[in-house]
Amino acid sequence: MAVTGVLWAVAALYVAQANLPKNVIELPGQDKAATAVGPVAPQGWAFFTKSPRDVELVPYVYRDGEWRSALRAPHARPSNAFGLDRASRSQGIEMALLLERAGELTDWADCAGALTAVDCLDTAAASDRVRNPSPEPSLCGTAAIVQMRPVPWAWRDLLPGTHTPEKAATWKVSC
Repeated sequence: MAVTGVLWAVAALYVAQANLPKNVIELPGQDKAATAVGPVAPQGWAFFTKSPRDVELVPYVYRDGEWRSALRAPHARPSNAFGLDRASRSQGIEMALLLERAGELTDWADCAGALTAVDCLDTAAASDRVRNPSPEPSLCGTAAIVQMRPVPWAWRDLLPGTHTPEKAATWKVSC
């Protein structure tokens, strides 16, 4: 059992070293291992990561006279059974379906000057009606999608949140 663990650890070390830039660590037979690893794992580490600067789409619903986040993530929180409940994973697909259905009729409101998504949504006008085709929808009634950009690390103390709104789209969604 211990031998198997050591073999897996050595294999993982060679795969990691083959994908890392040139550094001070030199493993025996590293060059041969790198040519063998390339065809097996061509994607490298970038395959497993997402740029922290990418924009995010965040869903909102209008309930009881105020905008509320409808985001089901993070996936590992207790309400998602610590990642076992996969419903939170389907929300991105649901938002993509709404955006595709609404198409060019979507009137994106510019959020320039708004510090929060709610500030932006309070001034955004609702676009046309759209039907939500999701089998278990989370966005019904007056709903919105806000495109949020992460606040750069250097500005973290200047703004109240971790993301700032760029634009927002609202609809009357039938489910």
